[in-house]
Amino acid sequence: MSWDWVERVSWVAGIVSAVIALIASLMASRSATLATRQVAMLVAAATDKPELLQKLELEARERSEAVRRRVRAVVVSTATTIASLGVVALAAVMLANLPDHVSTRVVGGDAPRTVQECAGGSDAVVCAPVHVYELAARTKVETRFGGVGRTPARTGHGGLSVELRGCESEVKWHVTLDGRTVAEAVSRDVLVHTEFPMTSDRDYTFVAERAGWDCATTELRVRTGFTFDD
Repeated sequence: MSWDWVERVSWVAGIVSAVIALIASLMASRSATLATRQVAMLVAAATDKPELLQKLELEARERSEAVRRRVRAVVVSTATTIASLGVVALAAVMLANLPDHVSTRVVGGDAPRTVQECAGGSDAVVCAPVHVYELAARTKVETRFGGVGRTPARTGHGGLSVELRGCESEVKWHVTLDGRTVAEAVSRDVLVHTEFPMTSDRDYTFVAERAGWDCATTELRVRTGFTFDD
């Protein structure tokens, strides 16, 4: 049995147990109230003392109120349990539906300097490759990024983000897939992200050109990847 089925069975079992406990408490409260009143009426009739019936009914009401408080506590506990289980189930669904993302690699053309960019705390650190270009004025680069090697090929979206650092120059760039342009932009010291539909076995080409003369070099940082469809 898979962990998904174990989680679902545990979730349903928790809800059923909470509902059974609530029903049992309500039935106990109702039974206790009826039984106490019947005994009080018999004792009062046998002893011919109406004040005894009043006293016994007062005690019965106090016991009934105590039972109702316990029932309310069970109701609150049941609602809290169901809400907690719902939150856990929602979190499990969200985790199960997280996009499957894979970084792509350089397979041809102008080779950038590739470094690992890491983020996270002491418990979990996630690293991904970043392709770094040092662009002088009037410089053009063209790099081909390869597929991610799935058999059979799967559909999804190729994507990349482009960031300029240091010199606030202007860099025009575009992405071609099968000879046609699928994304293009002009970056000026900002982070730009784009996505385009494709299959996991395809290559795409990134082309960037710097036009300005305002500084010696501009650092262009490119993050590439492929996100699978569900």
